[in-house]
Amino acid sequence: IFVCEADQGQPLAVGQRLVTRHGVLRRWDGYVAQGDGAANAEQMVRSNRLKAIAAELPAAHDAASRAQAALTLARDTVTEVERELIGARANLSQQEAALRTALRDADKAREALAWYQQRRESLNERRGGLSEDLNSAQSEASNAESECQALPQSDGLAEARRALEADRDSARMRVMQAQSALSALDQSLAAAKERRAVARTQIRNWQDRSSEALARMQDMNARGSEISAAIEAIADRPGEIERAIALLQQQVADSAADVATKQRDAEAIEAEQKGHDARLVEAAETLSSAREDRAGARARAENQDLRRVEMGRISGEKYECPPQLIPGKMGFDETDVRAAAEESAQLEQLNLSRERLGPVNLVAAQELAEVEFEWAKLSGESAELTEAIHRLRGSIGSLNREGRTRLLAAFEQVDVHFQRLFATLFNGGKAHLALIDSDDPLEAGLEIMAQPPGKKLTSLTLLSGGEQALTAVALIFGLFLTNPAPICVLDEVDAPLDDANIERFCDLLDAMVAETSTRYLIVTHNAVTMSRMHRLFGVTMIEKGISRLVSVDLNAAEELLAVG
Repeated sequence: IFVCEADQGQPLAVGQRLVTRHGVLRRWDGYVAQGDGAANAEQMVRSNRLKAIAAELPAAHDAASRAQAALTLARDTVTEVERELIGARANLSQQEAALRTALRDADKAREALAWYQQRRESLNERRGGLSEDLNSAQSEASNAESECQALPQSDGLAEARRALEADRDSARMRVMQAQSALSALDQSLAAAKERRAVARTQIRNWQDRSSEALARMQDMNARGSEISAAIEAIADRPGEIERAIALLQQQVADSAADVATKQRDAEAIEAEQKGHDARLVEAAETLSSAREDRAGARARAENQDLRRVEMGRISGEKYECPPQLIPGKMGFDETDVRAAAEESAQLEQLNLSRERLGPVNLVAAQELAEVEFEWAKLSGESAELTEAIHRLRGSIGSLNREGRTRLLAAFEQVDVHFQRLFATLFNGGKAHLALIDSDDPLEAGLEIMAQPPGKKLTSLTLLSGGEQALTAVALIFGLFLTNPAPICVLDEVDAPLDDANIERFCDLLDAMVAETSTRYLIVTHNAVTMSRMHRLFGVTMIEKGISRLVSVDLNAAEELLAVG
């Protein structure tokens, strides 16, 4: 942006502007704005004032923040001091209560000490009396013994002696009682001395604690006075801080009002500037579109000139006649030009259509006849294929019906044999076969439902391993009874069976051998099953690395054993 006294028409580069001191603005794109100098000066003054207020606003915000922080700190300090004062008062109350308790305990200890002293004096007096009684009793016993020894031995004297001995024994008893009572008094006196010492110790402790409590009470009173003085000292501080904050807030509000006013003025000026810019942009767009239209018209005119020359050349080459003259400026009619352009476009479309048709095909009739003959042949073959499809579908339907009939018949027979063999193997129970998942037997699945004795009816997958094996054997033998086969191989069928079920399996196998002509080959490791077979085949290795096939005819072995 260049500032000068007057606009001399200097050329400006892209993005540059020129402003005079009288408020005239000229931009690089030709836009010129005539402004009032006084108004512009006032606007600049307001803008500068707005900038100054904006520059002062952070300092005011900082001052207000600092004042708010100081107020918060002062309030926190007052709250902490009040909390300490409350704690000190509560502690003082506790110390006073403890002191009163200590004084009461000291009084009780004094009373107990006085009672112990009285008790001690009474015990001492009783001890003296008992000592005197003991001495007198001992002297009496000595006198009685001396008198007893001095007396002659006679019956009367013997009785008197016995009486004296009885008196002596009673005196000894009294002496022993007096001694035990004296020992008890000594123990009571020792316990009383110990309790008195403990009481004196407690009294001294309570006196010490009382003095400590008084000292702490004095300290707490002094601390309370200091806290009260501190509270009085900072009592007016929150008001001062609040007044300072109110003053700063008023200044901030005034500054914000000025800023808002300046912002509204600036927004109005910016809105006016945006309007001028929008009109300028619109005019620039209009100018640009006009330039583009002019460039497009020139290009179309040049294209039409070239096309006119080309059409004249084509007219001379193809039609051997000069092109029609287009009227010039004299008598020029835009309608005639538009009609000529439409006729030219229609002519071009007709030429293109003719070129797409290509050259004339002279053998088109012969090719049409060949295509019609081929079409008739293919139509006949299609009819034959359709008829063959219908016949095939009919045959499939017949086969399906026959298959359903035979499948249902075989299913019923297998189901009957399966039910009978299941009851034979399990010594009771029920079982049957069921078609599931579809009403069509050819698409339905097979489910084996079994109910061994003592259990509920369930599917095959929920039975144990041995029950599943016996059920499968019953189904296999049911199939062989329905449609016998020359050979049946059973591989480790008896592996999950116990001895009792193996016997049932072998019994059923003997019944099947007698009922059918099927040869059964059993692969097993069970000794019970092998003992029920007619012939055994096995592999042995007599020498290392050499395997030999071994067979045993059990029937011949039994006959040989019977003959031997």
